Amino acid sequence: MAVLVSFHGNEESVMALKVALSCCELAGVSLEVLVASRRDFTDPKTESDALEVLWNELENVSVSFKVSNAPVGVSVAESVLDYAKENDIKLIVLGLRQGGSRVTDLGINASRIMLDAPCPVLTTTEYGLPEFL
Repeated sequence: MAVLVSFHGNEESVMALKVALSCCELAGVSLEVLVASRRDFTDPKTESDALEVLWNELENVSVSFKVSNAPVGVSVAESVLDYAKENDIKLIVLGLRQGGSRVTDLGINASRIMLDAPCPVLTTTEYGLPEFL
């Protein structure tokens, strides 16, 4: 049993990682991180930048974890859904960018994951988990 987080190295995925780690601690399960390849060529960050951010965040965690790279040429949504189905994932945590309601666009990957996931999906923004959790 594990919690899965899709990680891109941006602020939203860092918060999702923190929330996922909290969930793992509460449930006593491991964390699985799927590092998604970047497809936005206007973004100067690379997959290695995302990995650098990820390793910094995981440096002192007590939760057991596994890091995998999403397959190249496969959409983020497809990668996450396939991974969740194949690896006994019990919860997927997604970091969402705030402001989506202004344009009523959640994002194609987030929408697909939330609607087609084989397990519950927990979403977060920059605010993370409430203090009582």
